[in-house]
Amino acid sequence: MTKIEIIVNALEDINAFDIIVFDTRTKSPFFDYFVISSVTSDRQLQAAISHINQDLAENKLPHPVVEGRNSKSWVLIDCKDIIVNIFTREEREYYNIEKMMVGIDQLDLDIDK
Repeated sequence: MTKIEIIVNALEDINAFDIIVFDTRTKSPFFDYFVISSVTSDRQLQAAISHINQDLAENKLPHPVVEGRNSKSWVLIDCKDIIVNIFTREEREYYNIEKMMVGIDQLDLDIDK
């Protein structure tokens, strides 16, 4: 399983929804993928951080840097080559960062667990 699949799988495991993966390999020198997902509560937000950390560690991948760990509405998880944004639904609608990704292809991940 690839790193991006591990991350998306972790998000799916905690029932995150509206998961979008933008393929930025040809657009950004800083990261390969930009992930946006939504959760319903701050508890689910914290679970997402925990699951991503745990699943990366189980696959012997480095622990990511988490920005906004104490936030109740949005965290950014920097996995070096993958940036993961997890929002509550309201916060995602407010910031609408998908609009910045116009013209960037989305990755279609059909992950079989």
